[in-house]
Amino acid sequence: MPVPVHIAAIPAAPLLTVLHLPAVGALLRRAVPVVVEGVLMPTGLFYLGFWLGGVWGGMIAALVWSLGALGRRMIRGRVSGLLVLAVVTLLARVLATAFSGNSDVYFLQPVVGEAALGLVFLASLPAGRSLAHRLAHDFVPLDGIGASARLRQIFGVITVLWAAVFLLLSFLGWYLLGRETVAAYVGYRTAISAGVKALAIAASFYVFRSGLRRHGIRVAFGASPS
Repeated sequence: MPVPVHIAAIPAAPLLTVLHLPAVGALLRRAVPVVVEGVLMPTGLFYLGFWLGGVWGGMIAALVWSLGALGRRMIRGRVSGLLVLAVVTLLARVLATAFSGNSDVYFLQPVVGEAALGLVFLASLPAGRSLAHRLAHDFVPLDGIGASARLRQIFGVITVLWAAVFLLLSFLGWYLLGRETVAAYVGYRTAISAGVKALAIAASFYVFRSGLRRHGIRVAFGASPS
């Protein structure tokens, strides 16, 4: 169940309102099922299927789980943005392997998947609710102001940021794949991906907080004052 968001007035402060988000423990209880469904289960099933039936076995196992989970979410009326990303990535990898006819294209799949993610982030902008907005709602309850135009604008900026991140990582992965050995490619790509995504997370948090502050809203974690 989503935890309600409380917005309380601050009479004597320069900021107009405070956005009270749940404590970190409550946010983790909300986020863990989403991560298990959209990341851990597909990854675990991929390796199980890979062990039993090779690359195709792994991809089919992960894709069947993800499509089933997505269908269940659609029936219930609340689709997880993280699950959408998992399905898009898996479909891109399956298509890349099918068209190449070579399972060695496995090392190319992250490049294709990240390019697809970047395009999906951009494609979500005209839909009225950007993918970054949907992903944030998977982890942080924003029921109180989730539909506000100012928040949509902030998440629009964050969506463009992550689209640029995924497209950049896709290009760098393609560049390294054609010029390095497999061992060097894996090492370089892992380090670059971790560093770029860490910077993007920090930048997203800064854009979120500073954007709300410009609209007179301060973010506070923990129970709202009575």
